[in-house]
Amino acid sequence: MEDFSEALKAAIADRYELERVLGRGGMATVYLAHDGKHGRSVAVKVLHPELAASVGSERFLHEIQLVAQLNHPHILTLIDSGEAVGFLFFVMPFVEGESLRRRLNREKVMDARHTLPVVQEVADALDYAHRRGVVHRDVKPENILFSEGHAVVTDFGIAKALVSAGGAQLTQSGFPIGTPGYMSPEQAAGRAGLDATTDVFSLACVAYEMLIGETPGMWLPDEAVKLGRFADVPPQHRERLDRLPGGLEQVLVKALALRRELRFASPGDFASAMARGLQGGERFGSTQARAILARAAESDGSKLTDEDEAMSLAGIQRAAAEAGIPPDEVAAAAKALEVGHEGPVPGGVFGVSPQLDLQRFVDAKVTPVDYASLLEEIRVSLGEMGQLNETLGTSLVWSSASKGTGRAAQVFISPAGDKTRIRISDNERTSMTFVLLPLSVGSLVLLGITGAIADGAGASDLVAAIIAGGTSLSVFGVSFLAVRRAFQRQIRRRFERLSHLMARLEAIVLDRGRQPDHPDGE
Repeated sequence: MEDFSEALKAAIADRYELERVLGRGGMATVYLAHDGKHGRSVAVKVLHPELAASVGSERFLHEIQLVAQLNHPHILTLIDSGEAVGFLFFVMPFVEGESLRRRLNREKVMDARHTLPVVQEVADALDYAHRRGVVHRDVKPENILFSEGHAVVTDFGIAKALVSAGGAQLTQSGFPIGTPGYMSPEQAAGRAGLDATTDVFSLACVAYEMLIGETPGMWLPDEAVKLGRFADVPPQHRERLDRLPGGLEQVLVKALALRRELRFASPGDFASAMARGLQGGERFGSTQARAILARAAESDGSKLTDEDEAMSLAGIQRAAAEAGIPPDEVAAAAKALEVGHEGPVPGGVFGVSPQLDLQRFVDAKVTPVDYASLLEEIRVSLGEMGQLNETLGTSLVWSSASKGTGRAAQVFISPAGDKTRIRISDNERTSMTFVLLPLSVGSLVLLGITGAIADGAGASDLVAAIIAGGTSLSVFGVSFLAVRRAFQRQIRRRFERLSHLMARLEAIVLDRGRQPDHPDGE
């Protein structure tokens, strides 16, 4: 026979008949009961007496009434609440299906395609509640039930009701509101004003446990979020993470960021990102792929041939394959790191290529705190605006915004061991338009000669055409030489400008590296 409190049993006998204990948690005991009035089975959740003693009953019941207004297919409805001889309780429909906790106890790890629907349904319920000002605060496998194969979230708003009703007295009593292993850092720190990102963090912990078999067991620093990769996880976690499809690891890392502003803004955004990751992640064009892979290789260029290293060439190729980037693109990006040319490149019709490429290795290590000064110098020296691309790790990539002119300038700065690598490239294509006019004149003359022959023109007409053509071709030749000199001067001026920028960036990195308060200064 179950050990029911006779006082509780008698106090609610007129409404509910307790039958057996369904479960016990840190805050309450859940009973299966019979609702005589409506002839149905219900779940009666009763707060532990010591917890109830720390909570203002009227305030608690008022907060519970707000939760009772939630009506969503993936939220377990609150149908009753009350106080009886010092017991605080609330009543929900009885769900015959198992909880996610019981399913995980049985299966240990779930396939990503089975995990996603659960995350999507829970996220849908959370988004609905957030729009109505209710943050769950205790998302965990025990509070996710399955009814007819669909996820249903229970205990909505109970944590908030306890905090609102208990206040400082509840905190001093030592009752944790939330569950270790699923609580966000800000919730564990006892901060007020928790928002949707708290539930994003908890849902990500649940998703991680479904996919990996255990909770993350760590709070991720900003660096992990930038890299999109979990660090220092147990070997079995790493093995399972590496088997996840697409960009799921990056999605989980973002959702579990230590700082809430770095997470997804809502559970729905998190679920949508998981769906994209499951489909293979974002696909990149070859230009984007080369830039991303070059930055990845740069993060550990000394180990590009070591297949056992996470950032090895082989490792990058395996990761890139999931994003649809062929291995030869990775190899080309890695090879580009070893090549650097300073000065105008010889060749081409004009004796010099419009492409410029400068590269230096500076004896100081750059850090993200230096980027503001470096960006300002780039904009001042080049006299134009650009955009700071999303970076990988601690790299900075600035691209020219002058897309309409045909120029593609890029500045790439990143640490390389104890040094800093600076690379400036510029493909100046606008000057090519200056030759179109003389080339067009020459082409028209040649077309005139060809047309005259085809039409059977007389000898005198043909001679006149050739004379005219020769004169025009002479003009064309003179024009070509003038354009060539102008083109070469423009390229050299551009090179001098970029060289000046390189010198200024090098000076800033060296100066910042010597400052006592610099992260890498002495």
